[in-house]
Amino acid sequence: MTATTKSRRGALTDEQRAVKRAEERKQMQQAIEALRTSEGWQRWLKVRRHFHNYSFHNQLLIALQCPEARRVAGFRQWLDLGYAVRKGEKSIRIWAPCPPSKKRIAEWKQAGANPEDRPQTHFRLVAVFDRSQVDPLPEFPGGPLELEPPHQPIEGDGLADLFTPAADFGRALGLTIEVEPVPGAAEGYHEPSTGRIVIDVLGPGFSANAQLSTLIHELAHALVRLDRQDEDPKLTYAEEEIVVESVAYSVCSSVGLDTAASAIPYMTGWAEGASGEPVELYAALIDRLARRLEGVALDSEARAD
Repeated sequence: MTATTKSRRGALTDEQRAVKRAEERKQMQQAIEALRTSEGWQRWLKVRRHFHNYSFHNQLLIALQCPEARRVAGFRQWLDLGYAVRKGEKSIRIWAPCPPSKKRIAEWKQAGANPEDRPQTHFRLVAVFDRSQVDPLPEFPGGPLELEPPHQPIEGDGLADLFTPAADFGRALGLTIEVEPVPGAAEGYHEPSTGRIVIDVLGPGFSANAQLSTLIHELAHALVRLDRQDEDPKLTYAEEEIVVESVAYSVCSSVGLDTAASAIPYMTGWAEGASGEPVELYAALIDRLARRLEGVALDSEARAD
């Protein structure tokens, strides 16, 4: 039996594996290339608001295949949630980790457990389905899981309790956070030279939710400088504004605050005109900074406090 024939039923030949890997790379490249269009950039941002806990590459894959997706799960996972995938629905392919088996780990330990030879986790594309592709199971015990995400209007005050943990996050970075009247049309500002962030006081036309949104925006400005890494693209003033607005839009969306009405039009067309570094570097920067705000300042424990 040669290496290019099937060694057991269901196994792929070397040629089949090579073709499969090439197809996977092509799909990933298509997802990255989509960022270069205004439509593709907006699709990614809209997808990210629902999938901020997913890897950057999985966000891109979902945006490419199902830009209206809001929640995805595997076939059996949907059954566990009280839903069934409708017949004929086309799956979405995303990367899933495949850790080494217990058998391989045991064999590695028996061979001396050399750290350099430790079996590694690999990734493969798996099939998932969006919530728009499933129907509730009528007799599911206790009823299907509620899938509607929380929603807060920018004019409301339902997220007022998040302002303090977000401000505490900024202070932990060495910033000074102050709430005082801001003259003119601005609702807040960040002074890079002093590390000072000033947010306008609550009042008619400036709600607690809007105050939180402004603080997130200014914290994103600060993070662009404080969290800079060698691989980050060098930003012009206009590019920094786009990055910051994208971060703020993503973070606000992750807690149910939709700022798309102001954020999306502002960002329209930017990806097509971006110069210098590859556009995926800008997207990766946005994803990293947004994760810091989502994971530290606005996590579930902070909200519970």
